[in-house]
Amino acid sequence: VARPFSVVVAIDFGTTSSGYAYSFTEDPETIHMMRRWEGGDPGVANQKSPTCLLLTPDLRFHSFGFAARDSYHDLDPEEARHWLYFDKFKMKIHSTSDLTMETELESVSGRRVQAIEVFAHALRFFREHALKEVKDQSFSVLEGNEVRWVITVPAVWRQPAKQFMREAAYLAGLVTPDSPEQLLIALEPEAASIYCRKLRLHQVIDLSQPPVTNGLDVDGSRPFDSSDRYIVADCGGGTVDLTVHQIEQPQGTLKELYKASGGPYGAVGVDLAFEAMLCQIFGADFIESFKAKRPAAWVDLTIAFEARKRTAAPGRANSLNISLPFSFIDFYKRHRGQSVETALRKSNMNFIKWSSQGMLRLSAEAMNELFQPTINNIIKHIDLLESGAVAASAGDNDKGSMFERREIRTTMQFGDTEIKVTAVDVATGRLVRASIDFLSN
Repeated sequence: VARPFSVVVAIDFGTTSSGYAYSFTEDPETIHMMRRWEGGDPGVANQKSPTCLLLTPDLRFHSFGFAARDSYHDLDPEEARHWLYFDKFKMKIHSTSDLTMETELESVSGRRVQAIEVFAHALRFFREHALKEVKDQSFSVLEGNEVRWVITVPAVWRQPAKQFMREAAYLAGLVTPDSPEQLLIALEPEAASIYCRKLRLHQVIDLSQPPVTNGLDVDGSRPFDSSDRYIVADCGGGTVDLTVHQIEQPQGTLKELYKASGGPYGAVGVDLAFEAMLCQIFGADFIESFKAKRPAAWVDLTIAFEARKRTAAPGRANSLNISLPFSFIDFYKRHRGQSVETALRKSNMNFIKWSSQGMLRLSAEAMNELFQPTINNIIKHIDLLESGAVAASAGDNDKGSMFERREIRTTMQFGDTEIKVTAVDVATGRLVRASIDFLSN
């Protein structure tokens, strides 16, 4: 018998920003978004809070989100070197091949702390914030075991990373190991796909295009049905996850046509391209030194770039101004004995100019160049997904629809030095070729 949860709270723990939503089980269709928080960046719409954590020099929790970022910014530069500020730390869990409970994260100032502690601090913050808001909205006294928690994770995460997030949730006090069913670890693109299921076609497809282009021969106001197959590309800060689903009627459930996949092709890639460009202009050794000696100013620079990055668009013609902190200009002058303007001139980067107001002026072409490697990775992955799905459905010279799935039964014989695999198509009883990847799920 399912436990009588009163409310479901879902935490979207993102690489660059995080938030939560909740609904009461008596009215599950009404989704409440978290309250808007104080703070934010000029020119940026904030539906969520930055995934930033600030710990005191003695490793105690200080603040999260805008509060953490602003508090760190206001610290004296000398004092800031002793505080621990973390941002974009979620990707470390994806990139670490030997992830354990002992894995460490490095703060902006260079101090290290166990990763599980950093994640637990963040989840504990969301737990307290969400429960306070839910209790304000509830007419009855809410017990801890009446809340079902959901944490979303990228589809490309390996099993150890998913388990790591669950252990962090235990440490944060969301649930206890005695009641693991109270916590769901959900795949981000599957959550997005479930949301898409509730949309009508005109909310998903650009109907200004001819119907033939979109394969539509009916009114776009109808909901999805079993003839509709769709790819959800969940483009986040750290990863891009892809799912291919079909809606099965009459039950309305989702059928997975191709396994969820993706890669580290999120918006952080654009930030890394910007950092690489700064290294090219001012020298990688200088940038590393500046990050270590003036960590708060480095965070200011990344915030300034983030605001301009969000205004970039393929059709934009005019340049974008990015403010350089005064400490950057001063630090460069002291270390190199020349001005930032001189460094720009010597770099021969014609698409980046120096403004007399103390700003980098990036041409539209320069900003597009920063996006290009990340965009190319996404396109390449979608191409691979489609070609892989075609190969999977085509099988042994069978003509099939692009994302058709077939049941294959395999028999494996384990020898001393090799494994012999026999695969049979269940529908036809014919032998087929099969390659088995033992390292993936």
